[in-house]
Amino acid sequence: MNSEQLKEKYYRFRQWQEQPFEFKLKSNEVQHCSNCGSEFTGNFCPICSQKAGMGRIGWRSVHQGIMDIWGLGTRSLIYSVWQLLLRPGHIIGDYIDGKRQVSFPPVKMLFIIAVVYSMVYYWLLPNVLGISIAEIEYDVAGVRAFEDFMNWSKNNYSWFSLFMALLAVLPTWCLFRYSPRHTAHTLPEGFFIQVFLAVIMVVLGFLIIPLAAVDYIVYSYIILLVYGVYYIIVYMYLFGYGLWGTLWRCGFVYITVLLLAGAGMLFAFDIDVKTLFQGADISETQKTYFRYGYSAACLLWAVMFFLIGLVINYLVTRKARKKLKLQKQ
Repeated sequence: MNSEQLKEKYYRFRQWQEQPFEFKLKSNEVQHCSNCGSEFTGNFCPICSQKAGMGRIGWRSVHQGIMDIWGLGTRSLIYSVWQLLLRPGHIIGDYIDGKRQVSFPPVKMLFIIAVVYSMVYYWLLPNVLGISIAEIEYDVAGVRAFEDFMNWSKNNYSWFSLFMALLAVLPTWCLFRYSPRHTAHTLPEGFFIQVFLAVIMVVLGFLIIPLAAVDYIVYSYIILLVYGVYYIIVYMYLFGYGLWGTLWRCGFVYITVLLLAGAGMLFAFDIDVKTLFQGADISETQKTYFRYGYSAACLLWAVMFFLIGLVINYLVTRKARKKLKLQKQ
């Protein structure tokens, strides 16, 4: 395959990324809706939205009903996941632009994939394949909270993915609010953006799940690395900044989320204070103070880092803010 053929394939791939669907009118004939009785032309009834040509139930209807249980029918779950892997920013942009029919419902998609992931993790690997994933242990002093958090995230990977994604809703809304594309996107739109990203994270975890039995730490690092690449691709397409403009904003979002997660981790799990202070006699009250103090310090760092990002973004988006203000007038 020569360079011209490669360029042609890449060009077709980019065309598919931009516009993967072709909507055609099936017939100009007058249709009679068997659901509400209306007469219409087109593919769907404008009154009740039932598909044209729906008649008596046959074996195809049985097949469709079974496939719809797991999202394998209309707006296929598998095809939506495939699009998320190959055109992640495009499908998310289409969805928040109002093209709801291009994707399987994202919240439902996350739930189904989480169920499949849990079935593989808790049933297939240990009971069928005989693969067990050991608990994570560290020998470093004072890291019990991190150890507990990692084991919790390992055993609740889908919830962990959604938790981390939702922490990014507000930072993303603030730092990408005046972007060239999807300017002034709303917080509800930000919620769906992050749900799609959580789906990507769970899918990536599912694709390499056997590695978790070999070394869960390496497994986690690989997921975070690949997910970080997807994260940047999604944000570049959605918001229209160049590579550098996307990178530094994503950096502020990413580090803010990690610091917020760290604050939550220290608040929710015990710190091994006695080991940290080399066997010092520490009371339970003092342990509680240390625990809440470390959590508050981590939260303060998150707020400070986020505010620095906001100030920089405020300075570099003066033209975009003026343009947006003129459009509203």
